Amino acid sequence: MIFVIQVHIMEQFAKPEIYESIIGKISLFLGGPPCAPLFMAVMGYFLASSEKPFYCFLKRGSILFFGGILLNIARSANLLHYIINGQSQTDPFFYILSVDILPLAGLSVIIIGLLQRIFKRNYIFYFILAICITLVVSYFPVFGTGMKFSVFVNAFLWGNFEWSYFPLFPWFAYILLGFAFRLFTDRHPSFSNYNTSHSMVFSIPFLIVTGVTISYAAGIAHDLKRETGYYHHGILFFGWVVLFMAGYAMVVHLIEEYSGKQMLVRYIKWVGKNVTIFYVIQWIIIGNIATEIYQSQGKYNLIYWFIEITASVSILTYAWEKLKLIAINNENKSL
Repeated sequence: MIFVIQVHIMEQFAKPEIYESIIGKISLFLGGPPCAPLFMAVMGYFLASSEKPFYCFLKRGSILFFGGILLNIARSANLLHYIINGQSQTDPFFYILSVDILPLAGLSVIIIGLLQRIFKRNYIFYFILAICITLVVSYFPVFGTGMKFSVFVNAFLWGNFEWSYFPLFPWFAYILLGFAFRLFTDRHPSFSNYNTSHSMVFSIPFLIVTGVTISYAAGIAHDLKRETGYYHHGILFFGWVVLFMAGYAMVVHLIEEYSGKQMLVRYIKWVGKNVTIFYVIQWIIIGNIATEIYQSQGKYNLIYWFIEITASVSILTYAWEKLKLIAINNENKSL
């Protein structure tokens, strides 16, 4: 989430020359493989622990999907105000129905609920499906033109449109990957019983390979518009991200082992615990500010914005957490 805030600030606030510079490329990389793919894989991992019936997946998925649409409206409220007042000629539907990560998560939860009825808990089918999706997604047809309903349906599924940031395909592959990995480790518990020395040894080759190929991955992460760019990547980048996440997980294990009780690490874990509300608040703040200062800020201003927004989002998330706890306690007392 910390990487998400900095990459959203880079995309929305930074002057074009900064965005296109080496600083911009580093920023977009940090906001790429360590963020959305990891988030979806972790989500899939924890979904696999649920044995609830399909209607629970349908309910949760629907809340996430329509909650994502409401977030689109909230983060674009300032721009929509200008559009309503005739001060902007921008098409509002491109912002209201933009395909961000919450609608993706919602659709993924529903489909996972359906797939469980077919594949049960056989992890191999989920692995195979994840690979197949990234292999064939570039061949899926783009349908619909103009403002037709079919255009927006295509955008949510796989269409390469300007407002289609996280379409179901290829991103659903990461949900499947995390889901399958959890089923695999449940079936083979000894696989996950590695210790610190294992992490130190096995993380080295992963870090070497990712280090050698980092320029390729950074180029993809910085390319947000082409059909083969970050939002619509295929099997090669998917494979790279999977390798990266394996090494990343080992490094995180080492950090937790040696520095897990340090204040900064504890803060990051707290952010992860409250990831959804943290994500929602940061987008509402950044999205509405961006309407006023879009791509106009220098590098020192970007640092200022990052510190101020991160602090503000942390305070508001903490307040939300406390208010929710008070509400739960009051409800329990009334019962």
